[in-house]
Amino acid sequence: MKKKRRLHSLAMTLGNNPRKAFARLIQGGLLFVFGSLILIMSDRVLASSHSQEILALFGIVISSIGVIWTLVGYLSMSVLRIYHMINSKDKK
Repeated sequence: MKKKRRLHSLAMTLGNNPRKAFARLIQGGLLFVFGSLILIMSDRVLASSHSQEILALFGIVISSIGVIWTLVGYLSMSVLRIYHMINSKDKK
């Protein structure tokens, strides 16, 4: 029951501010592009070596974080916003 209450409060907090959710969406997209550029740069510029592989791994990690951040922003804008509107109407 405590976990459900914590998820409810998180959903209400994330779905409360659409401007912040849009900013998260844009930030995540830019982070994804930056990680993808690192990945492309490591493939095109560097010769085959351990440093190339480490840089490629760094690019993949940055891109993955960007995708997750974009997903949080998108869900905050859509699903959690609807959840927030439904639950705030129930309390009134």
